[in-house]
Amino acid sequence: MALLFAYGVAWLLALSGRKGVWWGTAISLGVWAWITAASLLGFILAKLPIDLLKIELGYTFLASAAIGAIIGGLSGRLLEERFEGGPSRFEPATITQR
Repeated sequence: MALLFAYGVAWLLALSGRKGVWWGTAISLGVWAWITAASLLGFILAKLPIDLLKIELGYTFLASAAIGAIIGGLSGRLLEERFEGGPSRFEPATITQR
């Protein structure tokens, strides 16, 4: 589930054209807020304890912030050098003959 969440955050980040840790975190927490609003209905209808809700909201908030910071920090950096003509670590080694 976390992988799908990270993919969704990366897609929204790419769609918005923004880069950076702060933008990634903001978009991630925005998605978290929408998911939280939808899951509150489930907690209310199932009549689950409020302490369980606090635990659920706490760890998903921290995980969402971490995912957003990681995705935002990596956005564009993995392929940027390759397509902008800069040095790349993934270039094949050249073989020289003597």
